Amino acid sequence: MILFDDLRFAFRQVMRSPGFAVAIVLTLALCIGANTAIFSIFDAWVLRPIPARDAGQIINVYRSTGQDPYGVFSYPEYTSYRDHNTVLAGVAAFAGGQVTLAGKGAAASGGDAGETLQAQMVSGNYFSMLGIAAERGRMFLPDEDRTPNAHPVVILSHDLWQRRFGGDPNIAGTQVTLNSVQYTVVGIAPEAFGGTTPDAPDVWVPMMMAGNVRPGAHVLEDGNERSLQLVGRLAPGAGREQAHVQLSVLARNLAPAGDSAGRAVSVTVTPGQFLDPRERGDALPFAGLLMATVALVLLIACANIANVLLARSADRQREIAIRLSLGASRGRLVRQLLTETMVLALAGGVAGSILALWLAELIVGALHPPGGHRLSVDVQLDGRVLAYTILLSVITGIACGLAPALGSSRQDLASAVKDEWNAFGRRVTGSRLRSTLVVTQVAVSLFLLVGAGLLVRALQKAQDVTPGFNLSDVQVVSADLQLHDYDSAHAKAFQQALSTRLQALPGVKGVALARTEPLGSNFAATGFATQAQPGGGPPAIVNFNTVSPGYFDVLGIPIVRGRTFTDEDVASSARVAVVSEALAHRYWPGENPIGKRFNGGGTSPYREVIGVARDVRNVYLWTNTEPYIYTPLPAAGAPDMQFFVRTEGNPAPLMAAVPASVRAIDSRLQATTHRLANNLAIWIWPSQVGALLSGALGILALLLASAGIYAVAANAVTQRTREIAIRLALGARHAGVLALLLRDGMRMVAIGVVIGLVGAAGGSTLLSKFLYGLSAFDVLAFAGVSVLLAGVAFLACWIPARRVTRVDPAVALRYQ
Repeated sequence: MILFDDLRFAFRQVMRSPGFAVAIVLTLALCIGANTAIFSIFDAWVLRPIPARDAGQIINVYRSTGQDPYGVFSYPEYTSYRDHNTVLAGVAAFAGGQVTLAGKGAAASGGDAGETLQAQMVSGNYFSMLGIAAERGRMFLPDEDRTPNAHPVVILSHDLWQRRFGGDPNIAGTQVTLNSVQYTVVGIAPEAFGGTTPDAPDVWVPMMMAGNVRPGAHVLEDGNERSLQLVGRLAPGAGREQAHVQLSVLARNLAPAGDSAGRAVSVTVTPGQFLDPRERGDALPFAGLLMATVALVLLIACANIANVLLARSADRQREIAIRLSLGASRGRLVRQLLTETMVLALAGGVAGSILALWLAELIVGALHPPGGHRLSVDVQLDGRVLAYTILLSVITGIACGLAPALGSSRQDLASAVKDEWNAFGRRVTGSRLRSTLVVTQVAVSLFLLVGAGLLVRALQKAQDVTPGFNLSDVQVVSADLQLHDYDSAHAKAFQQALSTRLQALPGVKGVALARTEPLGSNFAATGFATQAQPGGGPPAIVNFNTVSPGYFDVLGIPIVRGRTFTDEDVASSARVAVVSEALAHRYWPGENPIGKRFNGGGTSPYREVIGVARDVRNVYLWTNTEPYIYTPLPAAGAPDMQFFVRTEGNPAPLMAAVPASVRAIDSRLQATTHRLANNLAIWIWPSQVGALLSGALGILALLLASAGIYAVAANAVTQRTREIAIRLALGARHAGVLALLLRDGMRMVAIGVVIGLVGAAGGSTLLSKFLYGLSAFDVLAFAGVSVLLAGVAFLACWIPARRVTRVDPAVALRYQ
């Protein structure tokens, strides 16, 4: 009954100042919403089970060895576990891959170039074991996953169905071309189902189609080809420990007799979740840092609201004094005042939980890497997220209202005369408590703004990085030769024919071939030892690339000494190489590297150095001093080469003509094209995300802090109106009074800046891995943020101070 009375009175008090209440609720909604949004993403990826019927019965199964407790399986291992266990009602396998979509539904950006899709090969029982039903059509049948390459059927993700096929309700039964093979669409996955990994696939195909998705990998036959992840459903009455014991016994039985290493293999069983324990451990620090950041923004908001409530409590001193004189206890008053704050906080929590859904989708959208696929995040306000939001709202209400409630409820005549408050059992003046809260706001804001400044500066530096080769004018063209069993000789003929056709296209300045892309996701490494190097020690590991003679000209990589490759070098299979400056300086310091011999570059016989190329950022964006080797194309040809086409002007019409040029040579082939500059975009994407999130939170923190400083400054000068009027009446100059008020206000800001700088200096080291070539103690970031915050704070203090100094002293004294 008492609680009901408190709530009723609290609502009445809130409705007496609706503008004030709306401002506080909106402030808390934004801050609580940001916290809830980050937690909901963390919940979806790390805490929540994978989407399935009776998800508590789903487990992840990992191949465990001494080196890797969370390994993957081969297909023969999977079938053994599937067929010989008694603790699982079902066990399914899945593995990732990529396919090229051609024809209907392919990229609509002009031309008929194929679109690369994220594919997932799954066992026939994958969907049925998880309990996932098709939104349209059906899921896979058991017969469709028994014979290799016999049933080319596909299930489309809801996203791909909408994005590329316009949500065609009659899509089931139609044909699509994936990796040059006609697949029959049998169903559409539900919108809420994004698979069992964070990287949601666009299509699912039966495991028996592995030969088409991963040509040459021998996924189904080779017991050493381990790429499958396993997910299972516990049998009725069985537990995870029973599954671990029985599957580990099966793992040891799979090892050949006498194989002690194989006998050491076991199985790790965990609850069915997107990430394995090691990945969750890696995600926790980043998630913790992000959640701590938004929590600090909420702390600023709490300090801001507490300051406002402290100022308002002065207007309620008469009401509170009357309540105390009528016999109300201090605890009763504190409870009532806290109830009023709690009503505002819970209202902010409700609004924040609604806002969180939109914010979470916005954040997930920003997390998509350039050219990447959607992430599987089903953000929802489940019980865990709602409990978090309620708890956060309650803590926020206490943090905002406890100090004002304690101060307001303890009054006597002396404290009323001296404008004193009592907080947490210690008597301090009201202005001192408010000043402490302002210092906290400034320090936390500076801490966040320095982090944002460092990430923005790092992003700027990354964007200004010169990789050392031509990015903007080079297009990369790939053809699916391996899918069509091209041998080296046929690949060589095709590459020569396509090079001639590409070179003849208008706007093409040069064509070259290479096995890997600079700053790409794939790279090749080899052991390296000079001819003069003494034997016995392990060889160094050096990255290398296989390139055609025109590669250096097309990418604009200067040869600083010696020469590049020639057609004669390729035709004669010459054992030559071009090395980077860094490699030459490391292994032949002070010597002429031309003519030196070494072992490496993917083969064992010695190679002779014929040229030295300028150092470029081949493998990592943050360094161009990694030793690197270039070797010439093999004379016999190689089917895994990519074309690098240097263009001038708008490359879009030229790239649109590439698929036709490929099919003119072989009508079965599909070609994909992309700009080499996309590789740089992927490298700087983490910095972009960090700069975006931290920048948004930093701006929010700055706005909240400036509003708090203004409120405190305005309240302080209002309380000193009589003093200021007397000073002016006695002849004080307006400029002197203004300087006095500004000095008092900026003293709090200066203390907060110093504390914030110390904290930022300690916290900036956590960001060092995201700062490409930038010091964690970058002077420009620290100084620039300090000046910005000080400038905003000065303006927040100056506006109310200037207003009060312009008041007529006679009017002010008469009012007082």
